Amino acid sequence: MTIETGMPELVYQGRPAQRADSRQRRKAILEATLRLIVKEGIRGIRHRAVAREASVPLAATTYYFKDLNDLISDAFTYFVEQGLEHTRQLREDSFAAARGLTEEERSSDAGRKLLTQQLTRFILSHVRSQAGNRDFRLVELAFRNEALRNDQLTRAIRMANQAAEAMIREFFEMLGLADSQAAAQITHGTILHLEYQILCGAVAIDSPLLERTVTMMIRGLIPATVGAPQTATLD
Repeated sequence: MTIETGMPELVYQGRPAQRADSRQRRKAILEATLRLIVKEGIRGIRHRAVAREASVPLAATTYYFKDLNDLISDAFTYFVEQGLEHTRQLREDSFAAARGLTEEERSSDAGRKLLTQQLTRFILSHVRSQAGNRDFRLVELAFRNEALRNDQLTRAIRMANQAAEAMIREFFEMLGLADSQAAAQITHGTILHLEYQILCGAVAIDSPLLERTVTMMIRGLIPATVGAPQTATLD
């Protein structure tokens, strides 16, 4: 089974479920895995503990997932599937804002200022929404830390990052930025960093510093993309 993410596809590793009741049971196992990660971290994931949390027989977890690596990897894939819609919405809002301005307007100081304000608002809303779901962020951080020790999970994390950055990159390509890949890296990295800062209490979720940070980032990218001649970059 695969998840359409835009680029590339995330792949489920465990045994697929064919019937509706089997799919529901498999989903219950993955959701139970995520709940356990919130409570105990990745190291709390054991077949017996997951079966108890999901209220399914132990044989069900071992049937769908031959080992814990498959279970952890598929739990991450399921987690990504639940969160991708937020990134898609950020992408669509950004596209709509840029397309709402003519090329002449985007080339003007007033147009760049308006686009910067709109993009800042969209990104701030996304960051605050993501950081406001503390359990999801705890799960995400647990997966990212575990990926340093788990090659299978490392591949899944890398594919998820590529999928999210592909959506962001498409927006900068639409604006004509020569190095849209670097712009996507900067944007995605800033978003993840700000979410972490909020989660650990270093920055309040309503702090003006968040807006200043995002605004500075966008200003650093927009002048190079909107209404300016582009030059080729060297790989």
